[in-house]
Amino acid sequence: MVDKHELILVIGQSGAGRTTVIHILDDQGFDTLDNVPVHLIPRVAPTNLVDKPLAIGLDVRSKSFSSQNLMKEISNWKALSKSRVLILFLECSLAILINRFSLSRRPHPVAGENNLELSIKRELKLIAPLREKADFVLNTSNTSPNELRLKLGSIFPLVNNSSIQIILQSFSFRSGSLIGLDMVFDCRFLKNPNWVSGLKDLDGADDEIKDYLHKDKSWAPFKKNLFQMMESIIPAFEREGKSYLSIGLGCTGGQHRSVFVAEQLYEHLSAKKHDVKIFHSGLHK
Repeated sequence: MVDKHELILVIGQSGAGRTTVIHILDDQGFDTLDNVPVHLIPRVAPTNLVDKPLAIGLDVRSKSFSSQNLMKEISNWKALSKSRVLILFLECSLAILINRFSLSRRPHPVAGENNLELSIKRELKLIAPLREKADFVLNTSNTSPNELRLKLGSIFPLVNNSSIQIILQSFSFRSGSLIGLDMVFDCRFLKNPNWVSGLKDLDGADDEIKDYLHKDKSWAPFKKNLFQMMESIIPAFEREGKSYLSIGLGCTGGQHRSVFVAEQLYEHLSAKKHDVKIFHSGLHK
């Protein structure tokens, strides 16, 4: 749990979502500052936080930037500060970053390269030592703003809550497994509604798909084992102090079987009064 005497330094790859993270932390009760040059940390961050924790988004775009200088500034500030200082490092896959910069038509902040891919790789090399020193590393490659909000709330909760927060995410193996999941269940053993007339254009939340998959002989024993596993591991994770559990459920297209299983598990966990959210990354939004 984050208390009012903590400072969170948010840093990472350009395009990985630093500004979005700062906005989310502001909504969640932090005092926030963004685009702060490294050498100004001692001037903008008080040595004794009183009312709220503070989150600062660090700007690494200056020509004089180096990871060594930043770590020196952080070390100096820690020596003066009466508050705890934590580093949150944001990272993202190369392909996603290239797509984000291409869609926004913004130039990459690292100068001296005539190729976007080379600029991204050069920046990553510059800030790689910071990743090793980070208290938390968060990959935002396939994370929606809502999912990011939930993850940040679990990493930096302002309210002491002993219950675990569970996120269920259905996805398509065809598009690749999601990054950062605690566990993944492959639902492709179930019969595929995609090959049944009249079911192809539906999804796992539709009654026709539910009826079809409920009749699959493999579903009942899997459901029993899955639910029993959840009843065993969730209390165990809570006892160990884990505040966030992400579970992926995948099938070929992310439309029928994975959505069905995720919805069934969601209903079960909700009935047990767990704090659970559900996302279907394979469905058209």
